[in-house]
Amino acid sequence: MVVQTEFGSVNIKSEVIQDIVYKAVLESYGTVDTGKQGFFDKIANLLTREETKGVNVLEEEGRIIVNLDLVLEYGLPVKKVAENTQENVYHRIESMLNFDDVIVNVNIAGLKF
Repeated sequence: MVVQTEFGSVNIKSEVIQDIVYKAVLESYGTVDTGKQGFFDKIANLLTREETKGVNVLEEEGRIIVNLDLVLEYGLPVKKVAENTQENVYHRIESMLNFDDVIVNVNIAGLKF
């Protein structure tokens, strides 16, 4: 993502946005972890040595698209926790990057007891 300022341009890597999103997710109430929790998913992550932490950030047509795989705490309302996490991620990106064209997609990967 390239941001133009009065002094020149600033290039923000997608890994920086991924870290911002990851920290916002972990600060949200009811989210325990990120990432897919299946056996084959864990083996695939070990073999590829790719640590995405369940957060995928794409930049398309001038907008940021965030795809999240969340593990939620058992016993809480799933829809409400997902909506709160979505809103928290959106506002964190908006405030830290001063960018408001953000789409946040949430996939529930599992529940922890």
